[in-house]
Amino acid sequence: MKGTFFVVVSGLFLMAACGPVTISKPEKQATVADSVQQPASIPIVQTAPDSTMLAYGNLYFGMKKADVERKNETRQKLGKYEYNFDYSFNGDSALYRVIIKSDGEKVISFDTRLLSNYRNLAQIVETRYGKPAKHNGFPSVFDVQNSGKYVLDSWMVGQKKIDVLLRENALNSYSVLCEISHQPMADAELIRLKNIKNKDVNEAASKF
Repeated sequence: MKGTFFVVVSGLFLMAACGPVTISKPEKQATVADSVQQPASIPIVQTAPDSTMLAYGNLYFGMKKADVERKNETRQKLGKYEYNFDYSFNGDSALYRVIIKSDGEKVISFDTRLLSNYRNLAQIVETRYGKPAKHNGFPSVFDVQNSGKYVLDSWMVGQKKIDVLLRENALNSYSVLCEISHQPMADAELIRLKNIKNKDVNEAASKF
């Protein structure tokens, strides 16, 4: 009994001498998500189209063909009459001209329905931009036959040129057209086509 008591007392004495025993908890391991810095989101800013490049309606000069066809109907009623839409694209497939064209009229309707179609288109453009910078009187059918294309009214709005004209489509068929062009792009395309046409001459001339 004395031996047992001695052992217990000795054990208590050793524990008191060593002090309290603390058990350390394992440190929290950093997760992959904590160690990887998330990139800041970059806001997407949508810029408005350049108003100086506006051609017609929702069409802007420089647009590609697919966008043009998606954004504009090929036949529309403007004022009192319906007109057809056509387009011109440059070597980069960029829109540089919108063409609004009436249905063809025979000579017998030249001074009636064709004249009314012209007055309708001219009035629409004049309502928006005022009096034309250039104006020619309504021609005779012979004037159009001789020139193939006869310009009646012209407006220049910044770099946008608007011409209302008459054109001979074929024998005994005439239309009113409104051509809306980006003039610098139209001039550049004219030069490009001229250079293609005169390629052999230009190459020969460069040798002199």
